[in-house]
Amino acid sequence: MDAAKFLSTYTAFLRALYLIHQNNHWISKGHNFYSNHTMLQRLYESAQENADKAAEKVVGLYGSDSINILDQASDIKKFMSRYTDKNPLVNSLNAEKDFLKAAQKLYDMLSEADELTLGLDDLILSICSDREEAVYLLQQALS
Repeated sequence: MDAAKFLSTYTAFLRALYLIHQNNHWISKGHNFYSNHTMLQRLYESAQENADKAAEKVVGLYGSDSINILDQASDIKKFMSRYTDKNPLVNSLNAEKDFLKAAQKLYDMLSEADELTLGLDDLILSICSDREEAVYLLQQALS
């Protein structure tokens, strides 16, 4: 997979995180409803900001053809289909952990291909920091 395609897929995964967390926000219930509802809103808002920054970076580096809406929709559907069978918080946590693994693969691939610009390095690392915070919050909510 070339760098532009992998970055497009990475962006689609962030968009899927947004949708997963937003849906889980809507279906929250139980005695921790309010705290989980509020936390999931925080997570989907941060995932949306991350996706926007990633998409803008991809377009800036590889051109507008690198973000194709049909490819994005297909990738988003693929990612979302993995996180539908469990407790909403477990779904969100598993999605975040899988995203971090994918981000590490992307980072390694870009490094090896010598396509990791300073700005792209900063973007990936800052998004990983946000997503690690999401993992922490979800783990705390589940404990």
